[in-house]
Amino acid sequence: MAPLDNPCARLGLVRWLIVLPFARPGLMGVDFGDELRELGHEVRLVPYRRDNALYKNTPTKAAYQRLILKKLERACAEWRPAVVLVIKGGPITPAFIRRVKARTDALFVNFFPDNPLWMIPFECLEAYDVFFTKERYALRTLASVGLRNLHYLPMYCVPAQHHPVTLTEDERARYGAGVSLVGSRYAFRERLVRELAGYPLRVWGGGWATAADPEVRRLVAGGAVFGHAKLCVYSGSTVSLNPHHPMNDIVGVNTRAFELAAAGCCQVADDKDDLAALFKPGEEVLVYRDVGDLKRRLEACLARPDEARAIGANARRRALAEHTLRHRIDEMLAVLEDRFGLKARPSGANAPRRQI
Repeated sequence: MAPLDNPCARLGLVRWLIVLPFARPGLMGVDFGDELRELGHEVRLVPYRRDNALYKNTPTKAAYQRLILKKLERACAEWRPAVVLVIKGGPITPAFIRRVKARTDALFVNFFPDNPLWMIPFECLEAYDVFFTKERYALRTLASVGLRNLHYLPMYCVPAQHHPVTLTEDERARYGAGVSLVGSRYAFRERLVRELAGYPLRVWGGGWATAADPEVRRLVAGGAVFGHAKLCVYSGSTVSLNPHHPMNDIVGVNTRAFELAAAGCCQVADDKDDLAALFKPGEEVLVYRDVGDLKRRLEACLARPDEARAIGANARRRALAEHTLRHRIDEMLAVLEDRFGLKARPSGANAPRRQI
């Protein structure tokens, strides 16, 4: 993706209200807030999910979500953001967006990290001023029925969170692997792991301890890993597997591809239409099309680890040059300026109040 011509230099500083699942450090949405603050924007975070029984229990969840939406509506009315950025946002309804936009001049944009054809109610999509998706297949499909508020925006890395680390001896014993796989257990992934039982593979992620096949359970090194532990897995591996989810990633590329690249880890990913435009196959990423192809890639990496490390280093250079969160925010800001003249939109106390 070609870099944009200094969009931040052209864009005024405004207020952003970021609506996100959870406001925890390191999670998507929080990272957007950190980057926008660094650029000088004012930012507030409003999480729409809760770790309590009212949210998690089906009989009370809908009523609790309505309470959260009322709180969010008050925040929009009182703080007067210029942009409401929603991360995923399944509970954010078109009616809610219409109510807020009837009272304010806020733009509503969505950054959706999954497949919007599958993971969000269709009627929610067109309510946003701009809907950013990493999935070109979804973009083409939605555009074919008349949606005009779409923009392709791939996933990203955050250099402060995704980088190589030097492992201690204890960490290398705990996290080191010839081949690693970080990700939750799904049936298709379990089947792939079973095919690779003869390789020096170690698996981390939720759900693997309950795998039916004892050969698969033998390869499980631990549960979900985060932060430094995840970086230890990446940096301690000769090569890491990146099999995309077959429903979330139709032609698009997942977050892990960018995390692995920024960590300088050589990855072997299943072929996706968009992958070659983001990382050069054979030089910045290894690509497989079937199990035999995958096994040949793994054997080559294990036989020539220096070449695998060189591919990881190339991927890191590409990720830092083109695929950081700052690059994505720059593009998002440019889109909002070009479509809506965001730099001229006052926010906060100076924002115009619509007559109701």
